[in-house]
Amino acid sequence: MNQSLVHSLLRAVGLVVFGLLLLSPVLVQWPAQDLVPYLQWKLIAAVWFYMLVLSLFRSFWPGLLLLLPAALLVPQEVFYLLTYQKSTDAHAMAIVAETDLNEALGYLTGIGLFLALAVVAIVLLWWYLLRSAWQGRWQWEKGLRPVIWLICIGVAASLSWNEWQYQQINKAKQRSNPEENVFVQRPLPYSYEKFHATYPLNMLIALNEFVKQKQAVADVAESTALFKFSARQTDAPAQRQIYVLVIGETLRPDRLQLNGYNRATTPRLSGTKNLISYTNMVSPWAWTRMSVPVILSRKSATDQRYFPTETSVVAAFKEAGFSTAWLSTQSPLGVHDSSIALHASEADQVQYLNPVGYKKEGFYDDILLPAFERVLQQNQQKQLIVVHTLGSHFSYADRYPPAFDLFTPSGKGQSISMHDQSSSLLLNNAYDNSVAYTDFILFNLIKQLEQTDSISSLFYVSDHGENIFDGQCNKSGHGHNTERDYRVAALLWTSELYNLQYPQKKSYAEQRREQPLMTSNVFHSLLDLAGIEYPDQKLTKSWVSPQWRPSSRILQQGLDFDLAKRDPVCAELTP
Repeated sequence: MNQSLVHSLLRAVGLVVFGLLLLSPVLVQWPAQDLVPYLQWKLIAAVWFYMLVLSLFRSFWPGLLLLLPAALLVPQEVFYLLTYQKSTDAHAMAIVAETDLNEALGYLTGIGLFLALAVVAIVLLWWYLLRSAWQGRWQWEKGLRPVIWLICIGVAASLSWNEWQYQQINKAKQRSNPEENVFVQRPLPYSYEKFHATYPLNMLIALNEFVKQKQAVADVAESTALFKFSARQTDAPAQRQIYVLVIGETLRPDRLQLNGYNRATTPRLSGTKNLISYTNMVSPWAWTRMSVPVILSRKSATDQRYFPTETSVVAAFKEAGFSTAWLSTQSPLGVHDSSIALHASEADQVQYLNPVGYKKEGFYDDILLPAFERVLQQNQQKQLIVVHTLGSHFSYADRYPPAFDLFTPSGKGQSISMHDQSSSLLLNNAYDNSVAYTDFILFNLIKQLEQTDSISSLFYVSDHGENIFDGQCNKSGHGHNTERDYRVAALLWTSELYNLQYPQKKSYAEQRREQPLMTSNVFHSLLDLAGIEYPDQKLTKSWVSPQWRPSSRILQQGLDFDLAKRDPVCAELTP
């Protein structure tokens, strides 16, 4: 075999390998069913995208040059797909951009060397092909490039027509609810719906979405930047102070063993000293994006606006001289998270620790424990730490490791619909397992606080409740306007030093354990708990104050929670 033929074969093999490499993020998604959509919107779309890039020039080498970024990102994308069963999206890009890489990208631990070697191999292959294309003057055959362009123009025209129809539908939805979230008002384009899992189109789409969402959040943040509470801690103790707010997810108070539930869902907290469980706490909203801002700020329970008009408890603590940190396993951007992320950005340090958010299993909440410890080890004299957990967010079985699969069968490892009533047993078991895991997380956070020997407290509150086919009720999830949507778990732990420093506040906290409370009281009570004052402070809303007074618990739609009627099956609320 002559040398020229060998070089020709090597180049042919190199091109095939390079092509398979570029297509590998799509190939690893080969479907068990629904082959036609996969071929149409993933495989064929990816092939045509690469051909379009290569056909931009008569010579091959400029196209190969443009494809280098896509080739270099292939190992990361394949790893992400195989590990988390989803493509890179705006959330993943925000994780990289929003927080410390050593912590946020911990999911790459152990494969760094593999990725480095893969990148080196890709660069060598790409360089060989680029040099061959340059030296060999590789060019397209006449007439082929216009054919590729015509096909791409046809696809673009079809997408544009569907995009126009898609936007008309969404404009009608926007007119019906002008106060809705800006990210709902600006729906993702039709191309996102079709190509969100098509590499490398998903990377371009995700980058565009990340930039737009960041800009939308920045625009709102600018409007609240000048707001001040004029908060101060007038009688600061000499000892170190640490206040912790843990925002839970979908946790019902009636599923806590320490509230009388007949399962061991809180074996650790049930034996924890100085722990108070508030058994009559209500959230006015059954949606995270609206309920969490009510916890964090002075936002009215009936305020329908998505974005805040003033800053949160985080900013108030900062004004009073506290170092602030926000640790989260939820998402930094998106329809459900952007209003919360605005308040998170008020903190001195922000860490988003879950690479996939709530849609997949991802990391469990225990990733928060070492991050929490690192913040404590900074040994600041005055600290506020907000911990935002995934808690019992559906899919419940995705929220805890195998060691906490205590109540079985739970369906862990299976795909189970929350709307299938025949899965009620699995859903309830998995939910209780997630509660037991939250017990483990909170217990360990408290243990870490105890070791600091500080004036400290930890307040936990869930954002909303949940329906899980209770009794004869056919409802699951939240947003059904039932009593279970609004009742939330809430716990307060205080250290021995706190109880010595503020015995009256501790006493009032104990007295109000069964009183009718609302998450809109949290802002006022946390600041009062820390002895922080500000000019228009309303201590009638702080349950650790002697001035506290019960008030009507008005929900999102204007219903009084306590006066509303309940239907006998699902406890749905009506006037």
